[in-house]
Amino acid sequence: MAGRGKFFELLDLPKFAYPSVTGMDAGLTANNLSERLAGGGFMSYQMIWPRLQQIMSGLATDAYISTAFSPYPDDPKQSWKNDALQDVARLLRDYFGGRGRWYPHVEKPKKVLGFWFKPSIKGVWWVDGKGYAVLINPRKGQPLFPDHVRFLARGIYELHCVEDPNDPVPLIIDVSAPELGKRRILRTYEMPVEKAISLDEFDDALRQFLNALALAGVALPTDTADVVSLFKKP
Repeated sequence: MAGRGKFFELLDLPKFAYPSVTGMDAGLTANNLSERLAGGGFMSYQMIWPRLQQIMSGLATDAYISTAFSPYPDDPKQSWKNDALQDVARLLRDYFGGRGRWYPHVEKPKKVLGFWFKPSIKGVWWVDGKGYAVLINPRKGQPLFPDHVRFLARGIYELHCVEDPNDPVPLIIDVSAPELGKRRILRTYEMPVEKAISLDEFDDALRQFLNALALAGVALPTDTADVVSLFKKP
C-alpha cells in the first residue's frame, strides 16, 4: 500500500534527492529512497521540539539537559544518541540565549498522497522587532549546502510565510557537522524569499520528489497542476 505510514519533511528532499535537490531525477531518487528506507530507522530528535521553550529561554542548565535528554541506556551502542540529543539542545540554548519570544508551531502532519508530511518549521521567533519562521536541521550527518538552504527557504516561505499576515522571514538553523568526523557547529541562514530558489524551481522539485515516492511505492501517483498546494494546511 502506498505510504505504509511513512513520514517525510522538507529536509528529506535534499537528503534523498539525486543528483541534486534542484536538478532531481525521479528514477534515480526513487532508487535512493528504496535503498535508504530499506536500511531501517534514523536518529530521532523528536523529544527536543516540545522542550524548545525551555531551551530557547536560556534557563536550560547543563544538568537539566543531561537529565531531560537521556532516554537511551548507558551503553556504547545506545548512549551516543543521548550525546546527540544533548549536543543539539546545548547549541540551540546558547544561540537563542533567552532572547525574544518563541511561538511554537502546533500544526500536525498532513496526509499527502498516502504518506505523512511534517510541518517544516518548529515555531516563530520574535526578536528585535522581527519575526522568523524557524526550521532546524538537527541531523549531524546532513550538512546543508547553498542550494539546500535556498530550496528550504522557498519551502518555508510558500508553506508557512506567504499567507501569514505577520510576514515572518525564513530562518534556517543548521546544527550538523560540516564534515564527517567533525563536531557539530551551529550555523544560521536568514533567508528572505528574494534569496531563495524560484517558485517554479520549488514546484519542479516537489513534483519530481512525488514522482520518486510513487516509483518507490511510498506515494500514490498524481497529475495535479499545483503540487505546492498539496503540502499546505487545509
